[in-house]
Amino acid sequence: MSKNSSPLKHDKNFKGPCKNRSCTDVIFLAIFIAFLILWGGVAYFGFLKGNPENLLITVDSNGKKCGVDSEVLDKPYLFFFDLSKCATPSILLSGCNTVQMCVKECPQQNWAFLPYKITPMLFNPSNIQKDVICTDDVDKSSIKTLNQLEKLINDEKCANWYISSKPVLGRCISLFGNFSGFPMESEIQAVSDSSVQIADPLWDSYTEGYKFHKTGRHLLDDLMRSWKVIILALVISVLVSLLYISLLRWIAGIIIWVTLIGVVALLITCCIFSWRRYMFLKDSKPIDTKAKMLEGQFEELLKSKDLFFWLTVVVAVFTLIILLLIIFLRKRIQIAISLIQEGSKAVSNVISSLFFPIIPWFFQVCVGLWVIFVWACLQSVGEKVFKVNGFDGSHCRCGGAYEKIKNGDLCVPDEFSNLCIDLMTGFNCTTASCDYFKTQPPSYMIFLHMFNVFGFFWGFWFLSGLSDMILAGTFAKWYWTFNKKDVPFFTVTGAALTTVRYHLGTIAFGSLIIAICSFIRATIEYVQKKTKAYDNPVVKAILCCCRCFFWCLEKFLRFINRNAYIMCAIHGRNFCHSALEAFNLLMRNIIRVVVLDKVTDFLFFIGKLVITGSVVAIAYLLFFMNNPQNLYFKGAVPLSLIAIGAYFISSIFFGVYAMAVDTLFLCFLEDCERNDGSIDKPYFMSKNLMQILGKRNKKQS
Repeated sequence: MSKNSSPLKHDKNFKGPCKNRSCTDVIFLAIFIAFLILWGGVAYFGFLKGNPENLLITVDSNGKKCGVDSEVLDKPYLFFFDLSKCATPSILLSGCNTVQMCVKECPQQNWAFLPYKITPMLFNPSNIQKDVICTDDVDKSSIKTLNQLEKLINDEKCANWYISSKPVLGRCISLFGNFSGFPMESEIQAVSDSSVQIADPLWDSYTEGYKFHKTGRHLLDDLMRSWKVIILALVISVLVSLLYISLLRWIAGIIIWVTLIGVVALLITCCIFSWRRYMFLKDSKPIDTKAKMLEGQFEELLKSKDLFFWLTVVVAVFTLIILLLIIFLRKRIQIAISLIQEGSKAVSNVISSLFFPIIPWFFQVCVGLWVIFVWACLQSVGEKVFKVNGFDGSHCRCGGAYEKIKNGDLCVPDEFSNLCIDLMTGFNCTTASCDYFKTQPPSYMIFLHMFNVFGFFWGFWFLSGLSDMILAGTFAKWYWTFNKKDVPFFTVTGAALTTVRYHLGTIAFGSLIIAICSFIRATIEYVQKKTKAYDNPVVKAILCCCRCFFWCLEKFLRFINRNAYIMCAIHGRNFCHSALEAFNLLMRNIIRVVVLDKVTDFLFFIGKLVITGSVVAIAYLLFFMNNPQNLYFKGAVPLSLIAIGAYFISSIFFGVYAMAVDTLFLCFLEDCERNDGSIDKPYFMSKNLMQILGKRNKKQS
């Protein structure tokens, strides 16, 4: 027991959540409202100074807006010479490192230079001039020989290959169609093994592009072939979650113990399977994965003996830990089962609480969309940056301020055009250009982006806290109603109105604290990624310690906030007072808190895993019945999506139960301190819970 706190005393007027309340932490509600106004001002500034539509308007390598600028007014679509170079996270920092040009229409067919290089006899100037896509400064009618075409491709004046594509937001995007007209994988391998000499850039560009589109096509094909099963599996996950939770009310003990035994049995089965697979692969010959694509690497992973060896070790250790926890905490598990049963009764009596989290979740999605909108507004503010591209000094010469210019230097298109000439013709340089690179924002823009990120954290945690307090008020009302039949029908609505009317300031205060911690964590993560390239062990150690500290701090603050919201929902006091009361109450019952509460969390986690595993198993059987050989990745892609979706859905339902159990647990602790079971001080807890804890209410004689 804490020295600075004493057990709560009996109050004969206390009948649960108080009715006479006043507004709490008003100053922080005012700060939050002021912050929202400033956030709107930041968005307005970005919208006024920039233009979010500029992020959608396509701009070619020369800085011309496709379909907008006079030179390309009849060319509304942006074509990428090598779209595979845009499929990397680095484009957010360095841009898409390939030539981009405005075109009248997106390609309707496949074309590649490689077949003509392999078989020169196929080269036909008239067909090439019709099919090849080149920049506007290239006269395609002058392409008469294979060497001319190869030089233009090497100079990035013509595309090495392209795929049939469709316009998506003004950009020609391949829908991963068929590869007719392309050398297939066997031909690529044959060329690799032959003496045919192909320029490395052309070969690398083609093979990387082929891999990118082939993998994308296979992923898309897997999703298209299995989308019905994915939708069905997600619906099943909702039904299984509802069924699992409904059964907890009547047979929580059986469900929990069957769940635990099932998990142990599943882990033992996985361990045996992994060991047998390891022993089988140990004596097998290694497979040849040369020139294989992603599915080949996936197959290699499935045939890695080291993978299955370490998988066996990890699963065996995990199984042993769970067995020991079950054996030594079996009595506490029984009490936790009773808490789950009480939570089941509370949720069943107030069934609307089960679906209530959908509302704050919807608003959290809206916050995320708002953050993206503000980011788009701010991102469109700035000046265009151009860089020299294709300059090697042998074909072009520049004078004036550009006399010592080199490839990659900053430039201005008009100045470059006036100061740089072609050595052969004496006119504008054609082999090099001043291309659009990115939009350079003002130096202060980083602070506005930081403000926007902080707004995301504060808004997210505010809505999360609002949901927690409304649910806490709902379940506290259920617990402190002596006769459960007297629980009002609109309990959730009443709790929501009370929270919105009196306690938004408390939620703003609590969410501000967590938002600051989350923002610091995000900043540390960003700094760590930025300094990763320097490989300084001291900096790494410091950042690692900071990450660990703030991770622990955030977990602790979220725990305190959750319980502070519960106390505020019950007693209607401000955040600091509620947090102190909750903390003291928990410290006076620290053993129960650590064991019972955490065991309950563990059981909920196991329940989510069981639901996810069951849904994935059902989906796997559906795939098996529908011949999984039709799927390129052995069903891994749809099964992964199903697993993520099922876990997310089960987490929503179990989140309500977790809040119910936490609220009932705190109410139970307060009930034990305020009352003693006498006629004047009866317990409010259920008879089942009193029986397990060895308590009872005395009857009048």
